[in-house]
Amino acid sequence: MSQGDTKVVATTCIHDCGGRCRLKVHVKDGVVTRIENWGDEEEPWYRGCLRGRAFRQWLYSPDRLRYPMKRVGERGQGKFERISWDEALDTTARELRRIIDTYGNSAILFFGLGGGSNGALHGRRSAYRLLNMLGGCTTTWGMISNQGAIVSSLVTYGDMNTGNSREDHLNSRLIILWGWNPADSIWDSGTSLHLALAREAGARVVCVDPRFSNTAAALSQQWIPIRPGTDTAMLIAMAYVILKNGLEDRKFINTYSLGFERYEDYVLGREDGIEKTPAWAEAITGVPATTIEGLAREYATSKPAALLTGWAPGRTAYGEQFHRAAAALATMTGNVGIHGGNATGWEGVIPACGWSGGSPPARTLWTWLSHPGPRPSR
Repeated sequence: MSQGDTKVVATTCIHDCGGRCRLKVHVKDGVVTRIENWGDEEEPWYRGCLRGRAFRQWLYSPDRLRYPMKRVGERGQGKFERISWDEALDTTARELRRIIDTYGNSAILFFGLGGGSNGALHGRRSAYRLLNMLGGCTTTWGMISNQGAIVSSLVTYGDMNTGNSREDHLNSRLIILWGWNPADSIWDSGTSLHLALAREAGARVVCVDPRFSNTAAALSQQWIPIRPGTDTAMLIAMAYVILKNGLEDRKFINTYSLGFERYEDYVLGREDGIEKTPAWAEAITGVPATTIEGLAREYATSKPAALLTGWAPGRTAYGEQFHRAAAALATMTGNVGIHGGNATGWEGVIPACGWSGGSPPARTLWTWLSHPGPRPSR
């Protein structure tokens, strides 16, 4: 589409937030002059945010690297000089060969699990192909971003698409955003909009987060600060409150879960002699015991309630236990698989590894991460 001497190009945002919002880019003489929303007012949740519409500033930033730079000073001094692309390519190829010939292919670590703005040419697949043609390399295991959520979802549900759709939060009476800041991180187009609409419809929104985030400020009625990395203890203490007061949905537990008895023994202290009370959790988390008990009672009695867990609390040692403890709470209260509820876990809201829609067989997930290629169709 053209407007005079300006070409308008239809595209989508490339930020790795799950949105992929539709944008119109105005180009004149090969230069981007303006970026705007596509303008679909019937679906306002697909409107791009300021970060996406300001991409032009990133594209033409004077601080952006536009050519290879070679360090000329000591490491850490920040001294570099410009070199040619031929020199950069020759240096890289020569060093790869030297390391492989001296130490073997296992000495080459490819740390390219994705993130940011990866395209078809600028991504891990082309690098994998190159290094495999050279004899292979050492790679990392799992996803750098959300492995805790992935593992917990697969072992708990056998699937990764565990979350309710965003518009379904309009059916919730209570929404708990735990380590979740969609006002900044987006988490799909329209997430913040649907949370705001749910609040207007009468849902109470609570934020559990070490920081008083923009989400806590703009979308929640209550902010509960917590010591970073201690989230699992608070979730377990909430389970204690629910069990001690008989607020669990025992019929749902018995019908749709396996192994709950062992978790119950752990929470109530039958297994190790330590009752996981709110007071026990307060010493660990810094959250007052009364606050923990109040949120537990509210979550158990405000059905349907949606517990929405971010990935950050799972990026810790044994972080998968955070997601599993959240899934246990959702199960105990019968908030799995119902309108207005949420199973917690990986959520299935961002097409990880490039698939779109559907649930990948669990046994093939790690294959896709290690050996990108054609994906099975459902």
